[in-house]
Amino acid sequence: MRMMIAVTMLALAGCTQSEPPETATPGPMPHARGDQLSPVPAFKGGGEHWSIDITSTGRGAHDTSLVWADGSQRSAFKLFYKGQPADAPSTLIVLSGEMRARGALQPVIVEIKRESCRNGAGDSFMHSVSVTAEGLEPGISPLRGCGHLAMR
Repeated sequence: MRMMIAVTMLALAGCTQSEPPETATPGPMPHARGDQLSPVPAFKGGGEHWSIDITSTGRGAHDTSLVWADGSQRSAFKLFYKGQPADAPSTLIVLSGEMRARGALQPVIVEIKRESCRNGAGDSFMHSVSVTAEGLEPGISPLRGCGHLAMR
């Protein structure tokens, strides 16, 4: 019996906890994790007088190009997928980041939703897209349109 207690105590002595649960800090943001897989390998979309191209570069990051105002305004920037928002429907994908507009970095949010969408020409798409960005001309944000999400 003493031998069994000694072996159990030795085994327990090898188990350590680096941080008590009440002081543990959350892990890195999902876009920084190597295992975070974005549901957006690529997306092309837009609406009247604007377009957006999104391409995944891995680890939740995306190279993005936004063109608006009939092509006279352009911005290239990074968007990040940080996981599915807890209260969002499963049909919604949210990417966020910052873009340079009016000489400063401005927050931008892109929402891609799996739903039937028709553009002004009557063409059908499987996704709608909304781009909300500060620093765009007054009255044009959010930009709303349709697009195609590349499938894995």
